[in-house]
Amino acid sequence: MDSYTQSIRGTGSVAEVIAIYDDHCTTYEKMICEEGKYKGPFILVEAVTKEVPECRRKEVRVIDVAAGTGMVGVALAQKGFTNLDALEPSEGMLKCLRSKNVYTNTFHEYVGQGHTNVPQGCYDLVFAVGGMGYNHIPFTGVLEFVRFAKPGGLVMICMRHDEEDYLTKLNEYMNSLEEQQLWKKVFSTPIKDYLIGTDGILFVYQVL
Repeated sequence: MDSYTQSIRGTGSVAEVIAIYDDHCTTYEKMICEEGKYKGPFILVEAVTKEVPECRRKEVRVIDVAAGTGMVGVALAQKGFTNLDALEPSEGMLKCLRSKNVYTNTFHEYVGQGHTNVPQGCYDLVFAVGGMGYNHIPFTGVLEFVRFAKPGGLVMICMRHDEEDYLTKLNEYMNSLEEQQLWKKVFSTPIKDYLIGTDGILFVYQVL
């Protein structure tokens, strides 16, 4: 793991993490996304294109949570998706994202402190790549993902697999939402070398 990845995973608060993202927004993609270091965004795009046929891509409404610099949005736009929104807590990252002109609406917010200003029940697809984990989105934040989605909509979470305590709590919480019949699990699948030699996992749920 490189020093940048260590810094965003090892700091003590969400505010400090957001400040690091602000400071590195213009070099973020080069630091961890080039040269195949970070496969998460590309894995998510592949999963989305498998779930959404080409004939529906212009009509489905999508929100990219913890959208970063908008790499996933650019890739999805190239695949025919035209109705993309983004949520991102770092103003610096959001500025980079907006410059790419692929997102319709953007929300400068953090998921995990109650309801955001994202409208309820509007999205066919809600996804987060790399946003879940220590000092990032708390595991309880997935309840907001459920709120964002339309009944029948999909929630996709693509994340690292090495934060075992967090992942255990996340799984327990996601199971509790299933027991409450708020969503149902479609599948989960492991990801080899998700980030710089670190394995990951992809979760897919359908909101009820």
